[in-house]
Amino acid sequence: MNKNIVIKSMAALAILTSVTGINAAVVDETQQIANAEKNVTQVKDTNVFPYNGVVSFKDATGFVIGKNTIITNKHVSKDYKVGDRITAHPNGDKGNGGIYKIKNISDYPGNEDISVMNVEENAVERGANGYNFNENVQAFKFAKDAKVNDKIKVIGYPLPAQNTFKQFESTGTVKSIKDNNLNFDAYIEPGNSGSPVLNSNNEVVGVVYGGIGKIGSEYNGAVYFTPQIKEFIQKHIEQ
Repeated sequence: MNKNIVIKSMAALAILTSVTGINAAVVDETQQIANAEKNVTQVKDTNVFPYNGVVSFKDATGFVIGKNTIITNKHVSKDYKVGDRITAHPNGDKGNGGIYKIKNISDYPGNEDISVMNVEENAVERGANGYNFNENVQAFKFAKDAKVNDKIKVIGYPLPAQNTFKQFESTGTVKSIKDNNLNFDAYIEPGNSGSPVLNSNNEVVGVVYGGIGKIGSEYNGAVYFTPQIKEFIQKHIEQ
């Protein structure tokens, strides 16, 4: 065998072994750099607002909009039934706000991809602040409106299984608004469906329904909260 080939092969093996030996540190650092380029940050403490207003499904996101009430997408809720469970603002192995059973599901009657769920007030598994749902979360308020070029953020659970249900926040701007549709350029991935789109005051302007997972994409979409949609949601908030 050619001596140069042997040397190069051994060098390649050494590099591969050293990467493995560095363990998760290098991989984690690489991921952090990649996330920084996308304006994505991992949330450190999900027990404070606005992060404690976000909930997790097994493969998607939702958020709290009132007493025992959360919002997500129809394409998320179709895979759930009364008695299934959601988790309030988990963050990997750092605890969460409790696990709660779904008691009602109300899909928006139009074409818009939005669904309202009501959950049992008492937890199946307690959160940091006890068994009461409303003591473990903080509900978002509606924004009056949104405009093109407004700064926004998206909070949710991208690739939840892969990321071990860690919560992430991405930032961007509103690119267009037409009727009940809002397009934005904050980076999102599978699992962000149902995430809140928040303005600079942490008021909710819409709910994420899909995107193309590309940096700088202007085609990430959310259901924009028009007066008609807000009225539907208000009717389904538990009193």
